[in-house]
Amino acid sequence: MDFGDGLSLVYGGSNAGKSYILKAVDYALGGSKLDGIRQSEGYESVFLSFVLEPDGIVVTTRRSLRGGDIEWFEGAADEGGVAGLRSNALKQKHGKARKSLSERLLLHLGIERASIAATQAGSLETFSLRHFMPFVLVTESRMLGDDTPLKQHSRSKPGADKNAFRFIMTGTDDSTIVKVATPVEQTASNAGKIELLESMIADADTRLARFSAESGEQGLLDEEALFNLGEAVAERQRGLDQLRADRRKTILDVDDVRDEASEIATSLARYGDLELTFQSDIRRLKAIEEGGHFLLRFNDQPCPICGAEPGDQHLVHEAGDLERQHQASVVEIAKVERDLKDLRELMVSLRAQLERLRGRERRLCEDLERWNAQIETNAPNEAALRRDYVSLQARADRERVRGELVLNRDTLQRQLDDLRKFKASRKKAEGITMGIASNVGHDLSMVVADVLNRWEFPGVEAVTWDPVRDDIQVNGWPRTQNGKGVKALLHSAVKVAVLLYCRQKSLPHPGFLFLDSPLLTYRGPMLYERYGAPDEVEQAISQSSLATRFYEHLSSLKDIGQFIVIENTDPPEGIGALAHVHVFSGENGVGRQGLFPPIARSQGARDKA
Repeated sequence: MDFGDGLSLVYGGSNAGKSYILKAVDYALGGSKLDGIRQSEGYESVFLSFVLEPDGIVVTTRRSLRGGDIEWFEGAADEGGVAGLRSNALKQKHGKARKSLSERLLLHLGIERASIAATQAGSLETFSLRHFMPFVLVTESRMLGDDTPLKQHSRSKPGADKNAFRFIMTGTDDSTIVKVATPVEQTASNAGKIELLESMIADADTRLARFSAESGEQGLLDEEALFNLGEAVAERQRGLDQLRADRRKTILDVDDVRDEASEIATSLARYGDLELTFQSDIRRLKAIEEGGHFLLRFNDQPCPICGAEPGDQHLVHEAGDLERQHQASVVEIAKVERDLKDLRELMVSLRAQLERLRGRERRLCEDLERWNAQIETNAPNEAALRRDYVSLQARADRERVRGELVLNRDTLQRQLDDLRKFKASRKKAEGITMGIASNVGHDLSMVVADVLNRWEFPGVEAVTWDPVRDDIQVNGWPRTQNGKGVKALLHSAVKVAVLLYCRQKSLPHPGFLFLDSPLLTYRGPMLYERYGAPDEVEQAISQSSLATRFYEHLSSLKDIGQFIVIENTDPPEGIGALAHVHVFSGENGVGRQGLFPPIARSQGARDKA
């Protein structure tokens, strides 16, 4: 089927595969399953060719009827052009790595990544190409059903339907919404918390029982006794510390005294040697002095050896020299004796000082023995007190831990009681909005009203958006409270209006729209059994020129988008000038009988599709 630009119309007999066209397109665009019909037996693949505007890139996709990935052939205008081209395999489902058909086409539309809130709790879904399907593939069941035109599929959540539509109509997604827990999640979370708290309380009870068993015979701890004992231990410790400090000071004093005494003793030893030297010098000088005196005495006497008279003697030393030597010896002896006297006085002083130091040393040693005795006496008492204090402190620590354990156990019990009383409720995520705003609904309803007026839908006075039903009302009357034909017309008007609205607001839209049986009001008697007889409103519409105006309007929108209408009834005269027309004559008809060639003539060509 080649639909061409602008408007295309496929109409004709039943069971010719008209509705199967929508199903095949849906499957080619990532639908989950394509149920076969009798005429499709033997076919293996679905080809879908399209143009990516405004770039003008032609693409053909192929997907096996058995499922799996989708092959992407860029540059192939139809299935015949894929031969020799290298394909890219794209996933059916929307992913995160741009490897799916959905991501590829959304990226072309300018939608890189978007999230929509499926619930008021903020549970997010990734917006995919499939969210556009209700607005581009309108099946007959959608046309005639009572669901909102926003309904994605039978299992979709109302919140997801509302917010997918809001994203399409505004371009604003919910990626910034922070999810809150749902009642089911709250209940599941609380169940886990209750189990954990019960386990923690049981563990606390076990520990408390162990504390009670360990301290059952000791009774309650006297805090005052512990304090007094601590003070006594501290006092004893201070006393011991003072004794040890006194002992350390005494030891240092003893060392100082001994060092000083040692220095004095060393000095006395040196001074003793000096005294001996002085005494030796005095003896030597006296010998010199006596020799000189003896020589002077015999200076005027005959020589005792040869008998020569004093005037005849030859003397080595003059008498004056001997006198001077004698006088010098006397002076030097006097000087040395004075030094010796001073030295002996100093030595007497040092010996007295040394004796005083030795006396002080004895007294200090006696003090040291006293300090040691007192320390030896008091240390055991302090150790005993300290052991008692440590024992009481250990009890106090156990009591403190037990008290903290009791408080913690009570806190856990209160938390458990609160959780057991808790009733899960639905919470709304902060900042979340479900569905379109009133101004968007108003603007869309104005576009719907304009579409209906262009179709010359009778009696349109006011079109409004019902935010509760997520549907339009015409003159205050809900769309779903009309006959099947009117419901189909109004549903079609909504979907055409959505495409026009997106174009007016420069919002992304795939740019095509399939409408299956929008003009059901024009059904003939042969379709009464299937759809029922038309009511008065439908009869009035069928007598009007609405069908002509419908096709004229869609044909005038060729620069806006591509429209494919599938109908069971014959179109008005002159349709060939407005649309590309495909007539299905049925199995026994003349011309094209349906989507598939007649079975009898296509037996040898089934495997080529």
